[in-house]
Amino acid sequence: MTEDIGSLNHKFTSLNAADRLKALFEETDEKDVLVTSSFGSTSVVLLHMLSKARPGFPVYFINTGFHFDETIAYRKQLEEQFNLQVIDAGAEERKHRFTSVNETWRYNQDLCCSINKVGPVDELKKNHKVWISGLLRFQNANRQNMQVFEKKQDIIKFHPIIDMTAEEVALYMQIYDLPVHPLVKQGYDSIGCAHCTAKGTGRTGRWMNTSKIECGLHL
Repeated sequence: MTEDIGSLNHKFTSLNAADRLKALFEETDEKDVLVTSSFGSTSVVLLHMLSKARPGFPVYFINTGFHFDETIAYRKQLEEQFNLQVIDAGAEERKHRFTSVNETWRYNQDLCCSINKVGPVDELKKNHKVWISGLLRFQNANRQNMQVFEKKQDIIKFHPIIDMTAEEVALYMQIYDLPVHPLVKQGYDSIGCAHCTAKGTGRTGRWMNTSKIECGLHL
């Protein structure tokens, strides 16, 4: 992919999300493309599109070791239903063990996220040129101005569904009869690690009673 970010956004923004994904793969060497997923409440939309555009394409699950049991079960369900090739990516065992024994999430959520999320993804990014993720503008203020393509350090971030509204996400899931994360029915709109996620609308249940709104992956 040799075009500048402005040209890419001009060309891709007019396409719908599914067509953006198809076009990306038509213009990019597959070995350069990284796909990550949290298997959260809206992850199924991008994963479904990916399964249609490139069946069996590797999806890296950022396994922090602190996910809800329901998230692990949901990952398995989608993996089987969409025939996904899901690969775990996580921190080095000694580093994760430190955060687990130390209960780092209680007093330094940034450090815990850095070790268990940001670090593993940084390692993956070293071997890729384009990183696909399912961010959505409506999720929080930090994402409201994000474009389909963003340059971040040495990698191009590609957000094919970034401008879908909450209503469009819900409609897409309804049209294709996509499975819903089991915790959504229990009142969780946004789902991360079990220690740092509570019930709530939007992302209000993430890192409650702190000023934190992002894990650090997308800053």
